[in-house]
Amino acid sequence: MQRFFVLGVLFSGISFYCLAQDTAKTLTQLKNKDPEIRRAAAKSLANTDGKDSAVINALVQGLKDSDVYVRKFSAQSLGAMKANAKDAVNPLAGMLNSASEKKENQQTAATALGKIGPDSFEVLLAAFKDTAKSKAVREKVLEALGDLGKASKSAVPDITDALKDTDLRFSAAVALGKIGPDASSANEALKTIAEDKKERDKAFREAVSSALKKIQAKK
Repeated sequence: MQRFFVLGVLFSGISFYCLAQDTAKTLTQLKNKDPEIRRAAAKSLANTDGKDSAVINALVQGLKDSDVYVRKFSAQSLGAMKANAKDAVNPLAGMLNSASEKKENQQTAATALGKIGPDSFEVLLAAFKDTAKSKAVREKVLEALGDLGKASKSAVPDITDALKDTDLRFSAAVALGKIGPDASSANEALKTIAEDKKERDKAFREAVSSALKKIQAKK
């Protein structure tokens, strides 16, 4: 039995060493002149330990890369690390709010911020209120606010107002449902929509009904 224990510890140590070596190699590839190699490196870092500050720092630098896909994959990998990537909130906010950034990358940044958690709330709320942003980006920001759950409670009045916006109302309803019981102040607005027989948008009606059920569920 002791022999198996020793072998297990030895194997774990070797595995950790190999993983560290692979990560170091990938970090080096993130600086390669070939954008294809940098893209692959940025994407693969999503599978590494999010507690490694060197990985976080490298991906934050990746957000500034000249290649649009390196920036995108860097943002995705940071989102995969969730709360461990909270130091990347401001750099991701820079991507989200950059007027020169591709809309798809702005959306990716919003999604990543939602995965990181409550530390992203202020950034996401400010982005949602920025009416100069495109519909597609603000929709992703709404989704991200919903992903924060109860941490977005103070944004419920603003999200509820978005139920009146034909471009954003579906995403607003979904976000309110994700926030759940903490979005109870939206009940009346949602009920009014649910009872409106003139409303013909089936997907929107279903999103509203689903939101009501989730909001009224017991905590």
